[in-house]
Amino acid sequence: MSIGIEPLGEMVLIELEQAAEKTASGLMLPEAAREKMNVGTVVAAGPESENVKAGDKIVYKKYAGTELSWGDVDYLLIKSEDLQAKVK
Repeated sequence: MSIGIEPLGEMVLIELEQAAEKTASGLMLPEAAREKMNVGTVVAAGPESENVKAGDKIVYKKYAGTELSWGDVDYLLIKSEDLQAKVK
């Protein structure tokens, strides 16, 4: 899937996962009460990035990378060294 952004070098483009709008019991959470998650899905990886590929779900460092919005979707452009784990 190509969205028109191609990471260079060790950079990785991640589609950010949105916080839940409801609790497990069905209560709606207001926007201010939703915690930002440090989980996302790799959309594209630069040629020098290792250990990740498009489609991998990953955990990343909280204050790393550059956030951007592209076509109503939130992304994070981040160095591969700031990725912490793959979610299986």
